[in-house]
Amino acid sequence: MQSSYFCRFSPCRRLYNRVPSSTWAVALFIILSATRSEPLAFESRAVQNGGIKGQVVADITDKRRPLPGVVVILGGERLGQKTLQTVSDEEGRYNFTGLTAGDYSVSVELQGFKKYEQKTIVQIEATVDLNILLQPITLSETVTVTEDKTETQKTESTTAGVITSATLRDAPLIDQKFQDALPLLPGVVRGPDGTLNIKGTRPNQSGILVSSLNVTDPVTGSPAIELPLEAVETVQVYSNPYSAEYGKFTGAVTTIETRAGSNDWRYLVSGVLPRPRWRDGKVFGIGAVTPRIAVGGPISKNKLFFFQSLEYRFVRTNVPSLEALDVSQRDIQRESFDSFSRVDYVINAVHRFTASFSLFPQKLEFFNLNTFNPTDTTANFHQRGWFLALNEQAAFKSGALLQSSFSVKQFDVDIFGNSAAPYMITPDRNFGGWFDRQHRESRRYEWLEVYHFAPRRWRGSHALKTGLNFSHTNFTGSDISQPVQVVRENGTVSQLIEFVGDTALRQRQNEYSAFVQDKWGLNGRVTFDLGLRFDRDQIGAKNNFAPRFGFAFLPTDSERTIVRGGVGLFYDKIPLNIGAFEQYQNQSVTTFAPDGVTVVDGPRLFRNTAPSGGLRNPYSVAANVQIDHQITQRLLLRVGYEERHTRNDFFVEPVSLAPNSSGGVLLLQNTGRSQYREFQTVARFRLQEGRNIFLSYVRSEARGDLNDYNTYFGNLRQPVIRPNEFGKQQFDAPNRLLFRGDFGLRYDIVATPVFEWRSGFPFSLLDEDQNFVGPRNDGGRFPGLMTFDLLVTKGIKIPFRGKKYKGRVGVTIFNITNHWNPRDMQNNLASPQFGTFYNSPYRSFRTKFEFVKF
Repeated sequence: MQSSYFCRFSPCRRLYNRVPSSTWAVALFIILSATRSEPLAFESRAVQNGGIKGQVVADITDKRRPLPGVVVILGGERLGQKTLQTVSDEEGRYNFTGLTAGDYSVSVELQGFKKYEQKTIVQIEATVDLNILLQPITLSETVTVTEDKTETQKTESTTAGVITSATLRDAPLIDQKFQDALPLLPGVVRGPDGTLNIKGTRPNQSGILVSSLNVTDPVTGSPAIELPLEAVETVQVYSNPYSAEYGKFTGAVTTIETRAGSNDWRYLVSGVLPRPRWRDGKVFGIGAVTPRIAVGGPISKNKLFFFQSLEYRFVRTNVPSLEALDVSQRDIQRESFDSFSRVDYVINAVHRFTASFSLFPQKLEFFNLNTFNPTDTTANFHQRGWFLALNEQAAFKSGALLQSSFSVKQFDVDIFGNSAAPYMITPDRNFGGWFDRQHRESRRYEWLEVYHFAPRRWRGSHALKTGLNFSHTNFTGSDISQPVQVVRENGTVSQLIEFVGDTALRQRQNEYSAFVQDKWGLNGRVTFDLGLRFDRDQIGAKNNFAPRFGFAFLPTDSERTIVRGGVGLFYDKIPLNIGAFEQYQNQSVTTFAPDGVTVVDGPRLFRNTAPSGGLRNPYSVAANVQIDHQITQRLLLRVGYEERHTRNDFFVEPVSLAPNSSGGVLLLQNTGRSQYREFQTVARFRLQEGRNIFLSYVRSEARGDLNDYNTYFGNLRQPVIRPNEFGKQQFDAPNRLLFRGDFGLRYDIVATPVFEWRSGFPFSLLDEDQNFVGPRNDGGRFPGLMTFDLLVTKGIKIPFRGKKYKGRVGVTIFNITNHWNPRDMQNNLASPQFGTFYNSPYRSFRTKFEFVKF
């Protein structure tokens, strides 16, 4: 589907170009409509004096207790496609009155209990006594429910992009990591630097939660967690979540739920066969070995369960554009060990305790290797990390629920080069050894309490919850940079950048948050999400209040169409490296004449200078409107528009003082801004039970200030700092078409194709002095990317010692069409290779073999 198709219609064009006020208009219209309409009543000429009444009780530890606040649903032929709802009172009693004689169905769905459904007959002017007995379910039954988590919810103002464990198992993932699955969602792209950009944001502008707890790097604010693939139950990505429980981001938030043990023993052994390292048509040792082991089961049946997953990874990734070099100098090399352990203790039917521990050390050698950075010039990235989380959940007789969580996260990083030679930047490529060496040790303690009140009735139903969050983060470390030379095409020196000052770094802060949230079901057709969040941290030292409003509206009696959206204010975190800005080394810059010897400016010392009035937390105002229409039972169509404006972002700006002086400042600016607009269409077709086909098209625009802080003070520091500009983000991709499917075929064969086409990323033009020529990111675009990947697996039976064990074998093909998808481009006007694109991955094959019982 082409973008011109959408631009052909003026309403669409106006919707794309309008600011969030359009969403306010839709929301106001729905509020007025909802408040003026009365709940729908069932009309019939038959006698309506019948009823159904009873008591909702739970069978808990051999004792039956009444349950207040339980939603009881009534359906039946006499009601047509509608349903009636009531809520049990303090004694657990419920009552439906005014019913026409006929057949009815009473049902209850309550978390932690088996679904209850009972058919009954109401005679003329008769009342049926029907007590509802809810049976608690064991943990094993909880984790084996096969609901479709991609199903749209009629009362949710925000819909998440969902990656299930089945998708993680069956999709063609290049590195078999849960992060590789996120680009399967509309609005998520992997940028030119290899990081994930979710809904037009940089990695440090988004949040990531594991079991509701923060797992970002306290220093940079970017995601910093690794989990074995089998440890992940679901991944959900929320853009503009209007629930006030989510905070400390300005873009999107990713939530990860981990896998638990059960009463059934489960296991998996995969990746035991090494992959050869094919180069130039020959085998040069091992290309990759990635064994994964997972096992889970009961320690004490119905009471205590465990799950353990281990993964070792040794992977060499080829850079095709370096084929002229020796084989040993062409590969990015990753070695890691990921472990996830979880124990679940069922204290009783309404009280549970969970403890989990993750360990994720990693060595990434030559991690910025590309066409212009050979191995000697690259940096190595070594990390050591662990994450401990404790979660408790307790339900009360009133129907209330308390969730308590505590976590400790340690994340240590070392970044260093591979050569001691001076680092030189030339128009053709870079030479020497990486200039920057970092060491840092960071830790976060976090405590979270969330209290869900018992359901209440007042002009509709209310699901009210409130929460408190406290975290303490700290880091110590050092950052040492060596001199950098900017060299012209003729070999003369253009600039010498030196670094002076102390190298020690230290920062800490406390963060406080609180929220209150109400999901107000006004009637059967309108639901509002009303929330308020409070955030404060020591670096920002400001009280930040963030109101949120969301709605879901069913405009038709068939309930096949859902209009949802909202508007909200979102405050971001301030990472510790921003608070430590003035502790980093200062730059001293000397500029030379064309002969490379005569000094024309400097040495000019640029002192790191933070705003005198203190720092403020970045914030964004985001709004969206979305329409879901269930065309048939199998086909869902979604159309949506969202817009986000971010303010108070952080960027750096070099400022020279008087020309005849030798001074300057590198300002940390707290006035940065960015914006993102997106028009999205999605079609989901349920081909088989639990198997879906998705087709999506996204038209988007991402713009912002381009000297963002982490570009120059993050993991991979850029030494040349030019004046800031506002323009296209480097990950801006205006058009993206995505198709993915999950096909269950005969003979236990599963085929999962993924097709993606998107616009190429923008690039800038440089001169031989490394100055930008023209507006940044406006020199052109990379060729459009097109990939077609496919994973096909087949179930097999493996005989061993008289028994047969289940397994799966398969093959993955990446870039089936072998399309030219370059990742590097020579953008320096002084280079003879200017305008040449490089480094496109070839078509590749992977085999899959695993023993599995999941």
